[in-house]
Amino acid sequence: MDKSKIREFELFYKQFTIRNYKKGEMLIRADDDPQGIFCLKKGYVRQYTISKTGFELTLHILQPISYFPMVWAINGTPNIYYFEALTPVEVGRAPRDQVVNFIKDKPTLLFELMSELLEDYAETLTRVEHLVFSDAYRRVISILLYIAKHFGEKHGKGIIVPNRFTQQDIATLVGIARETASIELIKLERKGLIKYIDHSILFESIKKLTSELYSNRLKV
Repeated sequence: MDKSKIREFELFYKQFTIRNYKKGEMLIRADDDPQGIFCLKKGYVRQYTISKTGFELTLHILQPISYFPMVWAINGTPNIYYFEALTPVEVGRAPRDQVVNFIKDKPTLLFELMSELLEDYAETLTRVEHLVFSDAYRRVISILLYIAKHFGEKHGKGIIVPNRFTQQDIATLVGIARETASIELIKLERKGLIKYIDHSILFESIKKLTSELYSNRLKV
């Protein structure tokens, strides 16, 4: 999003009380009407859905600065997703009518918000494709690439993710058992595609990891 628009929207949210959530706490439930529109200031939030059989599918991981649930805010579509704190988070929450009134006469801001939503949508389609058509090994690789892109920082010629994602986190994000995630992560570590440093994950070559994702890809 345009930095000037981020500042404009952030200034709007300064009038509302800051709320803090612990890791694992629910901000919005799928069966509840949202209490307002959230502005994620610190931390990460997982957006997911649950099937009738209890299978969890993570659709997106929101990071600062993000606003949600925007589809519900703009066109009134009922929210069907869960939003859970993936880490300790700090958010502002504004009443929906005040958010709509603030943005409705600002076409540039609306365009930026819609562009962000479409980018997230396109990325989600790619991730769902891997979840449906790929084996566990490639599912893990796909989520690691996602994590590196959204949470990574430059580290020499590679990328480091300072926020440690546990084996259980990885398993939940791709819909596999923790034991399976552990096995696949060990394979990647042995191949030198990832390395653990204290509470961080180091990716020495995103290019090699991407190549591994598409090598001998399963035919569908």
